Amino acid sequence: MNENFDVERSGHVLTVTFGLHDSRNVMNEAWFGELEQRLYEAQRDERTRVVLLRARGEAFCAGGDLRGFQAGPLPEGYVRSAFARLLMRLEDFDKPIVAAVHGSAIGGGTTLLLHCDFVFVAAGTTFQLPFTRLGLVPEFGSSYLLPLHAGLRLANELVLLAQTFDAEKALRAGIVNEVLPSEALMARADATAAALAALPPASMRASKRLLRMGHRAGLAAATAAEGKALETCFASEEMQEAISAFFARRQPDFSRFS
Repeated sequence: MNENFDVERSGHVLTVTFGLHDSRNVMNEAWFGELEQRLYEAQRDERTRVVLLRARGEAFCAGGDLRGFQAGPLPEGYVRSAFARLLMRLEDFDKPIVAAVHGSAIGGGTTLLLHCDFVFVAAGTTFQLPFTRLGLVPEFGSSYLLPLHAGLRLANELVLLAQTFDAEKALRAGIVNEVLPSEALMARADATAAALAALPPASMRASKRLLRMGHRAGLAAATAAEGKALETCFASEEMQEAISAFFARRQPDFSRFS
């Protein structure tokens, strides 16, 4: 288990908090496995009607562990990875998930939010989908969900250019529900979670399943394709060049690739 995760219950709301106060909250296989386990427990627990996801530290999530990418992050393949298990858990999770986001959300820190039902973000928070800059491809089903929320034009901009964008653009892209002053963030998230928890739980779960039913096949096809593409990327010289350049603080050179 990952000691950087903890949970706290208030009535029917389960708050899952991750990270350390001095961390930027990088994702790795242990991180994916821990969040998947917390959601598994929340799904089975009749007391839990809503999950509230939040982070400590200066950032909500700095994305994947690039050192791990260099070493080979999927030794048993995508399908058997904790990453894939977490994604399947998110796809099947039928209780509302509320997220409170601050600082920055990079890569998986942004795409994870596409699986949350309510996302509240502090003003000044920045986002980035840096996949193409790292020789990678979109993940967490974002190749399907982001065009669904943002439209293809804006999704192209955010994914293909891979530039940092602000909270207001995240709002336009449908990644977040509301941008708030930082001091109001948790009160808004807590109030929304409490309001959801006060409603009929079986009706809530059925309604969430129905809202997502029409997209399940498309999302499943996209995540399977993403998994195969990621396996190819993780074995590529392009990715090694991109990440080596990142750590060496130099410009990558992709001129030899076709």
